[in-house]
Amino acid sequence: MRRARNDAFENVYQNGHRPISDIETVCAGVVQPEPVWWLWERRIPQGKLTIFDGDPDQGKSVVTMDIAARVSTGRGFPDGAECDAANVIIANVEDGIADTIVPRLMAHGADLERIQIVQGGVPDGRGGRRLIEIPEDIAALERLVEKHGAALLIIDPVLTMLGGDANKDQDARKALAPLRDMAERIGCAVVAVRHLNKSVGLKAIQRGGGNMGLIGVARAGAFFAKDPEDESRRIMAVHKSNLAEKPPSLLYRITSSIDGAARIEWLGSSEYDADGLAASATTPQERSELDDAKEFICEELADGPVWAKQIFKDADAAGIVKITLKRAKAELRIESSKIGVEGWQWALPAKPSRREEDHEPDQRDTDDTLDTLPINKGNPPRKETNKVEGDQEAQGYHARPDETLTREGDRVTKRSKARLTPDEAEEVKRLMGDGMKANLAREAVLRGRR
Repeated sequence: MRRARNDAFENVYQNGHRPISDIETVCAGVVQPEPVWWLWERRIPQGKLTIFDGDPDQGKSVVTMDIAARVSTGRGFPDGAECDAANVIIANVEDGIADTIVPRLMAHGADLERIQIVQGGVPDGRGGRRLIEIPEDIAALERLVEKHGAALLIIDPVLTMLGGDANKDQDARKALAPLRDMAERIGCAVVAVRHLNKSVGLKAIQRGGGNMGLIGVARAGAFFAKDPEDESRRIMAVHKSNLAEKPPSLLYRITSSIDGAARIEWLGSSEYDADGLAASATTPQERSELDDAKEFICEELADGPVWAKQIFKDADAAGIVKITLKRAKAELRIESSKIGVEGWQWALPAKPSRREEDHEPDQRDTDDTLDTLPINKGNPPRKETNKVEGDQEAQGYHARPDETLTREGDRVTKRSKARLTPDEAEEVKRLMGDGMKANLAREAVLRGRR
């Protein structure tokens, strides 16, 4: 009886395929595993869709021209990743071909004979031409890529070419999925560029224009933003990586060539991750609130690690909202550790050695491997678990309201161990309402305990 069942099983799964009504499956046992192939190691997978997100003036399009130039010549990438010379297709509907795209390619040393630029879109059936529409024109794009044997297709900006309502999840996925499928069929890396939405305070992966379904379709993505420490510099930080561990963020500057065309100058790696960049304050008011929160955290942690739950309570009493506190934590590179089942602790990051502080980068050849360059200060990529920090009850030492505080001159120290009573918290809020900064108001209340 068992043999009869096995024979039937073998017959049904002949060649590894089994039709079930209109759905076809493949037996996992007959599938030959394949490695992931990369156009740019850990950043742009071959045969997959990658999305670049960032506001205008962050150099996204210029970076795509640098990537196109490197692929066309096989010159390799700025982090040392190797690259085979291959053909490239550019579909850019915002920049002029003769005055912007080609000059930028030349400024980056591209092999122009290997690069094709879509001109004027596709025929509209009435003797004219129209913009490429996705997914309607996927077949035409596929023929174009196969005709030139391109290893890279750049679509900039993708939302301009996307059909349907990009803000609806179902429409977004249906429109972009055929582009992803095309990339997988023909083995071409597709880089689609997006601008950001207006919703601040979100994670980087949520900031791209259109619905979240768009980044859900992609297998990789990068976030582009200004360096919080130097507005003349930019950072490219991977914010989605389904196929490999996230690589270090890259620091760059937008410069000009002799002919005036924009060119990317790579400066090294940065410890700012995508979420830290997305959380950076932009308005003067936000920056002031963020500065207060950063000072608050530094004083809370001045004497050593403190339970996260306690910090959140103290911040609330001081009038600092949770999202601003988290932004400050990201910019300060605060170390967060899970202590058994007791909860999370925050601690100030270890100070760099004198040798690290004194080391200066050698930028005579910015195209060399960046492993030899110093790491820019910022917030390190977060090591997250399924636990939600700050939502556990804090345990361990908590100072009593009547505990004696150590003072240095007119400044309260050990503030991380001083808890405000409800009345004191109200007094802090009153002082803040009169225009006093949160940290000064809190110190004034604590001094009044004497």
